[in-house]
Amino acid sequence: MRCWRYVKQALLQAGAVAGYPATNYACQAGQELTSRYGFVRLPIFDPYRAPVGAVLVYEGGGAAGHVEIRTEHGFASDYRSPWRCKYHLIGVFAKLA
Repeated sequence: MRCWRYVKQALLQAGAVAGYPATNYACQAGQELTSRYGFVRLPIFDPYRAPVGAVLVYEGGGAAGHVEIRTEHGFASDYRSPWRCKYHLIGVFAKLA
C-alpha cells in the first residue's frame, strides 16, 4: 500500500529526481516522471525485459495501482521480489543518460 512512497524515496536518494514527486497514486507515476523529471516511456511490454533502474507502473489493486523499480535480481517497491507485479502493466519509464 506504500509502493509509490518507497519508490519516490529511492528515486530521490539515487538522484534520479530533483525533488520529491507530488502525486499521490502509483498509477500517476509515469505521467509525473515524464512531465517533471525527464523520464521517457520505453517501448517495453514485458517487465522482465525492463532495464535495471526502470520504473514500472501498473493499474489494478484499486484506484491507486502499483509501481516498482526493476532491480538486478527482480523488482522493488514497498517489498522486494524476484517476480513482477500481477497487475496490468501500464508502462515502463526510464531516465536516459
